[in-house]
Order: sequence, then structure tokens, then C-alpha cells
Amino acid sequence: MKFINDVNFKHSFFKDIIRIDYVADMPLQCINDYGYSYIMFRFGDLEAYDYQNNSIEIPKVFVKGIGDFFNVKAYKNCTWISVELPNHSFHNITNLVAKKYRNKLIDLYDYVDATILDQLYYEIYESQTIETITQTLDKHLNKFYSTRNLNLDSTMIVNYIYSQKGLLPVSTLSEKFPFGERSIDRMFNIEVGSSPHNFICLIRFNFIIRELEKQNYNSMEELIKKYNYYDHSHFEKDFKKFLGQSINSYKNDFNPLLSQALQREYSKL
Repeated sequence: MKFINDVNFKHSFFKDIIRIDYVADMPLQCINDYGYSYIMFRFGDLEAYDYQNNSIEIPKVFVKGIGDFFNVKAYKNCTWISVELPNHSFHNITNLVAKKYRNKLIDLYDYVDATILDQLYYEIYESQTIETITQTLDKHLNKFYSTRNLNLDSTMIVNYIYSQKGLLPVSTLSEKFPFGERSIDRMFNIEVGSSPHNFICLIRFNFIIRELEKQNYNSMEELIKKYNYYDHSHFEKDFKKFLGQSINSYKNDFNPLLSQALQREYSKL
């Protein structure tokens, strides 16, 4: 598996871009959700299964919002190109109620003219570096950036949760921002795709699992305490919720796709 990214990547709209070329067949690999939105390009044979192990149809170009973990099986000579976007982009692109479309891969051809996407799809596959992929995206999609990256009411709250690494109670949100608890719940349902509580838990998990991956801690007890988990069983519960496996299974699992993803910078405010 050839994993191509740029650690110094900067863009006015995209948070990150990754290209994955498979040089051999790969078994099922679990991927957790990061709380972002994505435009993704599929080239070749790939299989995807949701958190309930249901097969997911994969359009050749799709947009995805927040969801649960899923599993991907890839075959030799296939390619993923993943364009990471701000969380609010899914709702901006589709105008769908985000929570109703959790775990759905929405065909981008329903929202962008086919002649544009056909040319983009062909050219982006020929782009072998993050720089040329970015240039290709800009060439074909630049006119959409201003509307697709429009901040929503949820944007500043989502960014605040990232900045706090998910280490805050839900009640803090209505105290800090000019919205009541019910308004925030409704806002997250429509724009984010998750309840505020679950989103906070997801962000916290994504920060702690990166420290676990990098072995950036002296003891598991210290790490659990740092991220405000009650105890080991509380942390184990989040593992099963966000990765579908136990901590020990994760440590013993061969999953280079997840390991590569966890090595990248997470919060890009």
C-alpha cells in the first residue's frame, strides 16, 4: 500500500488530501470517523462495509459526512483519493439533514455537472502528487469553493470542540455560545450529523487514540485520566463504539491504513 500525503499541506478549503495506491490485495481494514466531511474518488475494485457489516455501494465519486466506523477491502491496482473537508461541507454540498445520512456515500454526480466530474475523475487519477492533485481539483472545482465552505452556525461550535480536544461537558456549549441546548441539538442534527454529546466523545477519542498509536504516554491509567475517562472500562466502551473492537484487538490488529491515518495531524483549525 502506497500512502501519499503532504505533512505541510495548506489550502483555503481542503483540510488534507491523501492518495492511496494498493500494490497488492489487502484484507478488511477498519477506519474510524474523524468528524470531518470528505469528497472521495474510487478507482478500481474496493469493497466497503458499515459498522453493522452491511455492504455499502461505492460511487466512483462521492461525498461523505460524519458517521460510524466502517471496513474497507481493497484489491491490487485500485486507488483511493480522499479530500478532507470541514465538517459543515457535507450539508453545504447536499443540503441534506446530516444525521439522516450518516454512513451514506452520496454520489457527487447528483450535485455537480457530469461533464465537470468526468474530466476531473480522469485527470485526478493521472495526478501522482498532492500538489498536482490539488491543482487538478482547483482547476475544476474552484468556482464551488465559496458556497461549499460557507460557515454555518455549527461551525464555530465544532471548531471549539476540536480546540478543546473534546474535553468539555455538553453544557459548556450553551454557556459559551448564543444558543440554547435545544437549538444546539437541532443544529447538530441538521448540520453536523451527530448529537453534541456523541460528537464531543468522537473528538476526544480521536485525540486519545493518536497518543495510544504513538505510545505517547507513561501508563494507560495516566492516559485515561488525561482524557477524562472514568476508568479503563469507560475507555474500552469508546473503543468498541468508535472502532468496533477491544483495545487489545486494536493493538494486535494488522491495519496499516488506520496506522497511516493516525500519524497525520488531526485537528487543522
